[in-house]
Amino acid sequence: MRYFKILALFVTLTIIGLGANGGCGCPGPVSLGLGKITGYVASSVLVTTRIPGATITAVGGGKTYTTVTDEQGNYTLLVPAGTYNVSASKDTFNTKTESGVSVTADGTKTVNFSLTTGIGETPEISISDIAIITITYPNQFDIRGLSLDKNLKLDIKSLLKLYPPTIKTDGSDYKSAFIIEASFAPSPPLGAKGSRIYVGTSSNGPFILKSLGPGVITSMPVSTAFNSVDTLVPNTTYYIYPSLYGTWGESIAEEYMEVSTPEKLELINPGNNSVVFPGDQVTFEWTSLGEGWDYNGEIRKETGDYVGSFSTNDSSYTAFVPQEAEVGNYIWRIIGSRFSGGEPAGLSKPDGSSYRQISISYPRRLIIGSEPAE
Repeated sequence: MRYFKILALFVTLTIIGLGANGGCGCPGPVSLGLGKITGYVASSVLVTTRIPGATITAVGGGKTYTTVTDEQGNYTLLVPAGTYNVSASKDTFNTKTESGVSVTADGTKTVNFSLTTGIGETPEISISDIAIITITYPNQFDIRGLSLDKNLKLDIKSLLKLYPPTIKTDGSDYKSAFIIEASFAPSPPLGAKGSRIYVGTSSNGPFILKSLGPGVITSMPVSTAFNSVDTLVPNTTYYIYPSLYGTWGESIAEEYMEVSTPEKLELINPGNNSVVFPGDQVTFEWTSLGEGWDYNGEIRKETGDYVGSFSTNDSSYTAFVPQEAEVGNYIWRIIGSRFSGGEPAGLSKPDGSSYRQISISYPRRLIIGSEPAE
């Protein structure tokens, strides 16, 4: 009985304690005196551009606070109440500072930035030649070293040059890229440093800075610039603004280019690790990408040695395994390509320009066995 009295007393004290802390007279959350500075960072050449990865710095009260813009070019910076000089900086852009930004406790102050380049001019530049490629390819491959010949056509064989023995076959994770190469005649202004690509998923923007290209190759009388974005999604429409920048400023296209990334190209037959024998008839099949596509297949030993290739306009190809074929593991895959029926929307097409789409399949392993016993 005594036990229950002690328990009842403990419960009563607990309830009283809760009432004292949670009822009237209880102090609320303690304010830390923090406020927010928020906004976005854009390029001065187009109000709907956004710059991810820009550094935001607020200096005030003897202290410095920093953050970076997110993938959409937006930022939020928490600071104590006070007055600050707020700056935005990004490689290849001029730093800009807003002075005397006053922030109150629990308040929000919006500060947007529009960054210039060089001395801030936007001269018109004539493009004499342009090549645009959208390419969909297996996630495991690195196409950043992709080479273009003087006719701006992809060197397909360079993509197929080597299959490591540990290559992942029959995968399903694909990504896409946008590649652009432009020639300028006459050459762009002296001091040209590189190119940028702004990409949007809506024609109204925002157009996100996705790539800072390498320097412009200057020669007489023609100069060229090359750039690419390799973080796109297959079978998607994008709206793209390319630009050229230098000590004089930045020049951007008058209107966006509308381009589409190809669908992923997947192999159907033979199945991965299928076994065939010398003399067998083999039908290679893959998904169709639609009208106007050409397909190039290549077969190699798993060590990378070239064996053979074929080309077709269909989504299948039948061949015989040579009687003299060596027993072992082989790798095959397909590359689809086509020249678009028209240039990207918004592109003022100069002479000699091209727009090409390419889709590359994952490889599959094909095993050639010894002739089965009768």
